[in-house]
Amino acid sequence: MKYNSRTLKSLVWPSEPFRDYITKWGVICGVIGILTGLSVVVLDEVINILLLGNAFGGESYTGLVVRIYDASPAFSFLLPFVGLTTTGLLLYRFTSKPLLSGTDEILDHYHSNRRPLGIREGFAKFIASILTIGLGGSTGLEGPSINVGGVIASNVWKKFQTRYKLSEEDLRIVLLAGASAGIAAVFKAPLTGIIFALEVPYKNDLATRAFHQSILAGVVSYITLAAIEGSQPLFSIPTVPASLNLFVNPSNFAYTAILAACVGLIVMGFVALLEWIRNFRTEHRFPRITRFVAAGAALGAIALLLRLTVTQPLTYGAGYDVIEQALLGQYTVQLLVSLLVLRMIASAVTIGSGGVGGLFFPLALLGALTGSLFGLVVHGNPGLWGSVGIAAAISGGYKTPLCAVTFIGDATGSVSYLVLGMIASGISYLISGRRSVSNEQIMLEELRPDGLSKVKGTER
Repeated sequence: MKYNSRTLKSLVWPSEPFRDYITKWGVICGVIGILTGLSVVVLDEVINILLLGNAFGGESYTGLVVRIYDASPAFSFLLPFVGLTTTGLLLYRFTSKPLLSGTDEILDHYHSNRRPLGIREGFAKFIASILTIGLGGSTGLEGPSINVGGVIASNVWKKFQTRYKLSEEDLRIVLLAGASAGIAAVFKAPLTGIIFALEVPYKNDLATRAFHQSILAGVVSYITLAAIEGSQPLFSIPTVPASLNLFVNPSNFAYTAILAACVGLIVMGFVALLEWIRNFRTEHRFPRITRFVAAGAALGAIALLLRLTVTQPLTYGAGYDVIEQALLGQYTVQLLVSLLVLRMIASAVTIGSGGVGGLFFPLALLGALTGSLFGLVVHGNPGLWGSVGIAAAISGGYKTPLCAVTFIGDATGSVSYLVLGMIASGISYLISGRRSVSNEQIMLEELRPDGLSKVKGTER
């Protein structure tokens, strides 16, 4: 075959349609990634450093809220009470859907509304997330991070709609790209963000049309945050000793199956509790703010109980330090059991009442506590089994088995746990059935021919 200059150019230079595709999505996803990464930095600095003082890898409580907490047992009750009550007032005053936020709001717009998210409501929920989490709500930063990614993506879509002739389908794509950017930044885990964005819309399929866009936005967002906060893994735990013989000892696979089954059942219990709280708020016609007042009082009571016993705010915030200490084997069996029960109740109350936060990390925390407990009682390695438990809990609770496995690799910086994590993820996914912590996540067969969801979502 003879090569002339035109042939050679066609081999090394992409076609015009492909160049246009790369240019369009490179610009759009680059802007989404940068702005989302910067927004997550603000969220993390305010909540995890200024207020709670236990940011990534932190070893002590130094934040403003925790200093207030230490001043008197009464404040341990008042902080989450004030946080959820003011959250309710803010949401009902400034948002049209006060009980829909985080992942559920993105999925609602992806499956049903197909309209961009507004800046005004997005900013109100951003502030509400700081009040919820920063003042003691038991939930994660991934919910507001996903939400802010979706708001930014929506407005970038509007900005470039005319220039790039963006369609309604493109809006759905950028919503998932924004979700990817939010998760990639808040967990310092780009691969986790990408896979979560593709897995979370459906319980039994992937939203593959957003693949390239999720990669671009997630990577840019991660780089933006890492340039400011560093790229160290979320948790610092030792790798698995070679003496454990993970892959040649059949007992390890049996242990994994048992742990995954236990975690799957615990996740089902958590989802049932969450659904009961959500249904309770809709079936009883109390004044709207009452649900936030009651939830704040319940959270305050749990925090006061821990203040009088272990003196630490172990139900406050996302609980990065709680997971790390559990994986390092620093908690007793009695404390692990207590935290498992109390964090499950506290997280269900926080989110079920309408507090703004995420459920990804509460699931990870339940898995870490269960796995660490399993390690102390059965096998003697809480770091290994806590990590495997994390994968099982995320897979069973969010129906995202691939993301569950990549998260433990991203968050620990180790691949030692991945094979057993994959086994646990699959077993928990099967055991938990169709149950999910998200009311907006659907089965693929629940789509109408036009791509909209057949089912009704959560209370708005």
